Amino acid sequence: MPAAPSQPPSTSTVNWLDDVVSHFGVRCREKLAGPGDREAAIRTPLEELLSAVGDHLGVPATFHDEVQDTERRVRPDYGVRVAGVTTGYVEVKAPGRTIDPDRLRGHDKVQWERQRDLPNLLYTNGTEWRLYVDGEPVGDPVVLTGDLETAGDTLAAPAALETMLTAFLRWQPVPITSVGALVRAIAPLTRLLRGEVLDQLTKETQAIAGGADEADQPFHGLARDWRALLFPQATDDVFADGYAQAVTFALLLARTEDIDLSGASLHTIGSKLGAEHSLMGKALQVLTDDVAADFKVTLDLLVRVVGSVNWDRVRRGKRDTYLYLYEDFLELYDNNLRKQSGSYYTPLPVAEQMVRLTEDALTTRLGKTAGFRNPSVITVDPAMGTGTYLLTILERVARPIGRA
Repeated sequence: MPAAPSQPPSTSTVNWLDDVVSHFGVRCREKLAGPGDREAAIRTPLEELLSAVGDHLGVPATFHDEVQDTERRVRPDYGVRVAGVTTGYVEVKAPGRTIDPDRLRGHDKVQWERQRDLPNLLYTNGTEWRLYVDGEPVGDPVVLTGDLETAGDTLAAPAALETMLTAFLRWQPVPITSVGALVRAIAPLTRLLRGEVLDQLTKETQAIAGGADEADQPFHGLARDWRALLFPQATDDVFADGYAQAVTFALLLARTEDIDLSGASLHTIGSKLGAEHSLMGKALQVLTDDVAADFKVTLDLLVRVVGSVNWDRVRRGKRDTYLYLYEDFLELYDNNLRKQSGSYYTPLPVAEQMVRLTEDALTTRLGKTAGFRNPSVITVDPAMGTGTYLLTILERVARPIGRA
């Protein structure tokens, strides 16, 4: 009769980390002694280790392995929630398999390139541990002493493991108070959401080919409506890009209206936004109501990060802050897309002088003494972008008559 698995240690002892790692070694040896996938074998011991560390730190963590998807194998193995909110992700590799990004190849490399957009990511093969925040390594890799298959209770870890796991489990979005920080926070998550949408479209296409009803595939329906209403020639790539950006900027618009995103559903956020911005509010609801469950982890994290935006601090009294936001966003989100779309914005001082010169021509050469105020003067900006020229004209028209 096989022996009962050892119980997780109490984390109240003086050498609590030694006890936790020792228990992890025993459980890994038990699991790896049997048949089956080596990566799967260390998953339960890994959950026990991280849970024990979380309990000791006062941040009890829940691990959701439903983010894993056989059709979307770039997803991390676990989403981690603390106090009901998503805090990070864990990617598990089989013991002995490299987790060094410079040595990854094939699928593992593609997976890393997608996952590095996550703001708080723990990579481990059980022996080696690496932490990444916003795609950058935090500290040096931590390596346990001993072989997972044989070490058992002699498995040991340096004190740096506690530091790493503390940083991982206690991660919080940094308050966003500048345009640069805002762009660095939202661009990777928007890119991640775009990839999720493309993966979902592929999955739905395979389901339809296998006999599933197309009417039951939410993203195919959204993409079809997107093409019918907006862009008839839009490819799946274009739709996924538009979807991800629309959701991100609808949430950002909600923050500019001082809508509290914490604890609110996307539908509720859309309703509140619709009071002042009916189009964007409705867009957020339509784009997320039927698909939020499948993208819950990604969308929850996006909402949490955008919710940390302090728009007053970002703006710092500058009325033109948003004029430069989108160009900076595109450069980090997808610089090739920025080039293809010609998203280069005229500096505000240049736009102001061009508007002034245009009005001067209206009043001195074309007989329109009221300038842009003249009812017969129509302003058209076919490549509006962020509306710099139109805003400048509106501000000029709003000035008292006689003021330059």
